[in-house]
This record gives sequence, C-alpha cells and structure tokens, in this order.
Amino acid sequence: MNNTSASVTFSEDSLKFLKLAGKQDDADWLEHHDAKYQRLIRAPLLALADTLKQELAIEAHGYHFPTRGIGRIKKPSNKVTLDGAEFKDWVSYIATRPAQSRFEKNPLLFFGLLPNDPQWEGVVVAGGLYMASSRQTRRVRQAIADDSKPFKNLFADREFKRSFKSGFEPMAKAQKCPRGFDPDHPDIEWIKLKTFFVCKTLTMKEFGSQDLAGNLVRDFRQLLRLNEILQGAIDGVDS
Repeated sequence: MNNTSASVTFSEDSLKFLKLAGKQDDADWLEHHDAKYQRLIRAPLLALADTLKQELAIEAHGYHFPTRGIGRIKKPSNKVTLDGAEFKDWVSYIATRPAQSRFEKNPLLFFGLLPNDPQWEGVVVAGGLYMASSRQTRRVRQAIADDSKPFKNLFADREFKRSFKSGFEPMAKAQKCPRGFDPDHPDIEWIKLKTFFVCKTLTMKEFGSQDLAGNLVRDFRQLLRLNEILQGAIDGVDS
C-alpha cells in the first residue's frame, strides 16, 4: 500500500457536516463553509479515490475508478426538493464497468457516507448488483437455481468473511416464488431476491482510521470476486 492512504482522514465531523448541509436552503451556504467542506469531505474522498485507482485499476479489468467530479454536494437546480434543500446530505464513491445500456447497471463497488439514510445510517461499504434489471434478475436467479455453489463457496471463504460476514442482503425480495422456479428449492430465499449485493456499516473508529484506504482496498478486492460471479451469471458463463 502506498502512502496516499495516510492523507485519508475522515471523522465523525464529516458526517455531521453532511447532516448540516442537507438542511440548508441558502445556495451560498457552501461558499461560506468551503474550507470545512474541503477538509472534512472532498480532500479525504479524493485521496481515497486516488488510492483505490492506483491499487485496483489493473486487476479490476474494465472498471472505471473516478478521481474527478466526486464529493459534490450542491444539487442541480432541478433536483432541489420541495423542502428547499440546496445540498445533499450524503456522498458516495462508485466504481464499476461502464454500462452498455442506460437500462442496466453493472455490478459495482460502493463506499458511501449516508448519515441520514433510513436503511444504512452511517458509513457503508457494499458491492454486487444493486439495481438489477428484470433480465439480470432472471439470469442470476437461474444461475442460483442451477448451481449456487459459487456463491456459497465465496460467502464461506475466510478472506471474504473477514470483509463481509453475511451473504446477500435480503433488502428487496419477492413475496412469492418467482414464476418458473421451484418453491421448494433449497435456495428459494436467494431466488426471491431482487437485488444481489452484500453490505456492511463501518464503525466510527474504522471510518476515521488512517487504515481506511487499505481496508477499503481489501474489501473491494473481495467484492470483485462476487461481482465476477454475478457477471458470469448474467453473461451465462460458468463460474
């Protein structure tokens, strides 16, 4: 790991700043608080992005690791909601292969500061297929029905479990057995899923650590393994 990670210094104040930003209806608010924004949000996020690209771009074939245009919290004028908030109360970093269609997203690597998110309040690391199209959902479900061992072996792997202790997040799931599948299939709960991703929330100690970049590289490497299995299922390639 290079020494870029030493400059990645988020803190609990970073989350507090985002919470405050999300309450502002003055379009000039950020200009008056730019020094704090740069120190708490943008500078550490840019440093983190640079480390991720340096460490992972070669092995993550085809992935785009953005290092520009990230960390912006000012909303476009057409995105200002009815509450009048001029700024987002969250920031995220996403690396993925560029989509070939605007109707489908590829498996991704995700890091997010989500202090007000009702589902994932805090700092989140996640990966997999989050917004699956109907075609992708059908193909992953079929891959699981045919042979779920690639997923099970990965989730049982010691290195993977070091980063993500649980399997697929059951956040979005069909209430009934999807058409064409056996309701008595041993993996029916996975087959019912509408999204196929894993996720964890960091502690404040982990978030504020100078080891954050290195730990995130480690986590993303494990997520790349999951994404390749998912991509193989979508493309109809044996794992």
